[in-house]
Amino acid sequence: MNKLKSHFFLKGFAAFLSVVFMLTLIGCAQKENGQTTDSRSNGEIKRIPDEQTEVIVGLPSKRNTSYLPFYVAAKKGYYQENNLNVKFTYVQGGVLALRGLQTGEFHFISSLPESVITGVAEGANVKIIGTLDNQSMYSIYTAKDIKKLSDLEGKAAAGMVTGNGTNIQLEYWLQKQGLEPNKDVRIINAGDNAERLQVLQQGQASVTILSPPTDLKADELGLKRFLMRDELKTYNHNMVSANGDIIKNQPEVVYAFMSAHADAVKFIKNETNRDEVIQILMDELQMEKTDAEKSFDFVLPALAEKGKINMDGVKWAMDTVKEAKVSQKNISLDQLVDERFYAE
Repeated sequence: MNKLKSHFFLKGFAAFLSVVFMLTLIGCAQKENGQTTDSRSNGEIKRIPDEQTEVIVGLPSKRNTSYLPFYVAAKKGYYQENNLNVKFTYVQGGVLALRGLQTGEFHFISSLPESVITGVAEGANVKIIGTLDNQSMYSIYTAKDIKKLSDLEGKAAAGMVTGNGTNIQLEYWLQKQGLEPNKDVRIINAGDNAERLQVLQQGQASVTILSPPTDLKADELGLKRFLMRDELKTYNHNMVSANGDIIKNQPEVVYAFMSAHADAVKFIKNETNRDEVIQILMDELQMEKTDAEKSFDFVLPALAEKGKINMDGVKWAMDTVKEAKVSQKNISLDQLVDERFYAE
């Protein structure tokens, strides 16, 4: 090799080493900053785990028609197809579900957005990755002796724990009616859907907030109903959140979970599968066919394609959390939401 060729060879090789060194530094910096790196196989992003992986999902309600995509994904084998062994665990309310997500007891949860927003504001290592629906599933019910909404002044409302998304929506509705929560109407912690309805029946409260299928029982009792989706035109009711560690270390598990979810929603929305989906509801929730059909028709139009989030609804929830003075800390959408895991 002559001197000129040798000079250019050494110069080019040095430049190559410099680029490699810089890329290595960038990669290390990303990992140190906690940024998620995609798992790859043969140069491709891994969309499913290499082997069956156990996933635990925390749900804040035992009987809830809104979880229909979860039931269908399990029944039709979509989780198994994506190498996931999914187990559901039930807790009372989104606050407890979020606590389990933070501690690693759950890999994913479904909950109202408000509790997650509050948790992230306080430093929780979690992210919202999708949603089951993009309309509110709640309805407000008033006792039979309430003839006009102003009659609620001085009465009690059956809610849950302070800071829970259920309470935030109940308080939002009361404010829309010109009633100040915990001033004009006292909010009491009555528990889950069935317990809140029971408190209303027993006369311990005059208004409450319910979701399917408990709303059907309230309808049978002849209680007056107000649809929250009439007030909230844009909302993500049952949002899917993931533990930050699983996002960072096992993104393929997150991809697989959302892929199975997308398949379930697609199956549900196919009209030819209506009877089969209703049967799944009947089996999972021990419902009569007529009730299952009513609940299905209520849930169906709200189901989000591929679990895609309506970001205007998230912004509404963030603003409402601040207005309710549950948390005054500012967080960004990037801190709260990670939309990289939708099925292709």
